[in-house]
Amino acid sequence: MRPLTKACLVNVENAVSQRHNISELLARVLAGSWRRALPALDITAEELATVTPALLETGAGALGWHRVRDSRWRTSSAASELQQAYRIHAVQAVLHELEIKEAVELLRSNGVEPIVVKGWAIARLYVEPGLRPYGDIDLCVNPDQYLIAKRLVDDLATSDSRIDLHKGFIRFGNQSWSELHARSRRLEIEGVPVRTLGPEDHLRLLCFHFLREGAWRPLWLCDVAVATETRPAGFDWNLCLGTNERSRNYVVCTLMLAKHLLMANLDGVPETAFAKQMPAWLLPAVLKEWRVRSMYQRHRFPLTSAWRRPITTLRRIRSHWPSAIEATINLNAAFDETPRWPLQVGSCFRRAHDFLGRTLNAPEKIEIKASYSKVNPT
Repeated sequence: MRPLTKACLVNVENAVSQRHNISELLARVLAGSWRRALPALDITAEELATVTPALLETGAGALGWHRVRDSRWRTSSAASELQQAYRIHAVQAVLHELEIKEAVELLRSNGVEPIVVKGWAIARLYVEPGLRPYGDIDLCVNPDQYLIAKRLVDDLATSDSRIDLHKGFIRFGNQSWSELHARSRRLEIEGVPVRTLGPEDHLRLLCFHFLREGAWRPLWLCDVAVATETRPAGFDWNLCLGTNERSRNYVVCTLMLAKHLLMANLDGVPETAFAKQMPAWLLPAVLKEWRVRSMYQRHRFPLTSAWRRPITTLRRIRSHWPSAIEATINLNAAFDETPRWPLQVGSCFRRAHDFLGRTLNAPEKIEIKASYSKVNPT
């Protein structure tokens, strides 16, 4: 047998690298993972072991377990890790409901009516409570009542719970509070009414949140798929997509990503919504973010901590360069075929300006956020 040539070795290495590309493995494992009737999972034991750390780090461990627990790999060590994540999330889901109930009752008794978004609001649509973990409890309140709510939430906060209070919907596309509140719905947690967004508004919010955070977490794209596939009869696509061309662009591109990467079922979505195709750079950009998770690295090593850990921060400085997706959202641009680098440069300057402004104006309020538990967005 002739020895492998250098070219052959390179081809073999490239094949192995492609085979074990974390982004593609994540997409394969998570495709349809939210459903009761699961699609076939074609994965080797080696690939499962390779992708398991990424599933756990991005909060998709329970969904990974849902995919493998009826497969031939259910007794593997990797599957055991995923099962443990599922068990933990199932217990946490019960505790989080109690925390939401307590927070809502406290705010309502003081005349503040919060709207729960993301987290519990989407987790309840998965086929099992433990499949969709969340750390923060995201509550949106009327901007006029934000200061009152902030004082109440600060008094309620403990080391074991984290309520992320939002001033209206500024961080989620700045939609009108009065309009979204009028279309919101009331559900219940152990007899306590809990208000959530209407399904059209919530799907739009989930799409915007996924893109605004740089699309680094595949679990958020699963949320979009779940919200789409479980939408109620009479779902108003015109209301969801809206009349703003930019907003429609964001929602439609996210839906197409969910279809291409996770096999989301888009039956029933108006064909007119897909008049424009997804730009060629977008899907590779998402796969890159799933692999490098720059936003996650940025949260772990913020520039505000550079003076404490200069060497570590310098090593992670590349993660602070805005991705193509993040820059597009930051500058309210469209997902089209135009080059992204001018937007990335512009976004970088804007962030630098904002950072310097915060540092110079309120240096005493800079918070060091180094642990993943503190920055694990829902």
